[in-house]
Amino acid sequence: MEVLRDLLARLPTRHRHALEWFQRHAGTEQPWPAAIPDSDGDTLLATRAKGIYKPSWSDYALSVRQVLKSRYPEKGPYFREDGTWLYGYFQENDDPAQRDAEFTNRSLLLCRRDSVPVGVMLQTSPKPAVRYQILGLALVARWDEGYFFFEGFGPDRVAHSPSLESEIELLAAEQELLASASHSFDVSSTVDARERVLAQIVRRRGQKEFREGLLAAYDRRCAVTSCDVVDALEAAHIVPYQGPATNDVSNGLLLRADIHTLFDLGLVGVEPEEMMAVLSPKLSGTAYGELRNAKLRIPTDPSKRPSQEALRRHLEWAGL
Repeated sequence: MEVLRDLLARLPTRHRHALEWFQRHAGTEQPWPAAIPDSDGDTLLATRAKGIYKPSWSDYALSVRQVLKSRYPEKGPYFREDGTWLYGYFQENDDPAQRDAEFTNRSLLLCRRDSVPVGVMLQTSPKPAVRYQILGLALVARWDEGYFFFEGFGPDRVAHSPSLESEIELLAAEQELLASASHSFDVSSTVDARERVLAQIVRRRGQKEFREGLLAAYDRRCAVTSCDVVDALEAAHIVPYQGPATNDVSNGLLLRADIHTLFDLGLVGVEPEEMMAVLSPKLSGTAYGELRNAKLRIPTDPSKRPSQEALRRHLEWAGL
């Protein structure tokens, strides 16, 4: 856990006072925040020019704000029972590859590197009576494909330590909300219900040609466990699906369903040189612990073997 008091104590007075405004007003709706008088001059808390505000007097971003008609798709917020929260904010610039071209994005990356909190505010009403929901202060947990993922401080001024789980938990929460909102139980609709279940299984197993290619390449056995129950095997993308080009056998692993889930959650990876299973410490002492350093089954055809670069990227993403 991260304690806000300790993080703020390291910052210059002007920076600390500005961030404390966001924590004091967390959970409230406010008009556009007025500048804070300070011995160094009035301190703005946000700017109308950009969603990410990096003041001239600091290398760090001070705040991010979401507008009602944003050109960028935001994610969340998602509130936990302990009062902490998660939020996904799209970077400035539509192209993730151009992240570092924008000084605003670079200032958030510095916040992540040095554990400097950032104020977060979401627009709730349009002009002329513009108002914002003040989420409070958050740490930049991760950046992934254009999104900055934030770990928010709760009322007790404590936040979960930033990690890959911040991203996964937020994305999973969004999918759960979509699932709960789109389906209602109807005992008479058994055909439709079975159709939905089977559709989910088909999607999970992977596109037909991609899966068949992996089944053939891996001799119809899980690359990690050697499980040969074909109905339990799924076509796992190493680099997440981004169109037909990623449905290449070299970007795939044939995995038992539960191993596929752990792989996608970043709890299992593959060391690309030795082709051995790498496990998160969270799996120590569980039934999966015996898979640590397990040698993978790999295709005999070199052209069908998993891409070392793709495996390396997955390990880096998972922090394993």
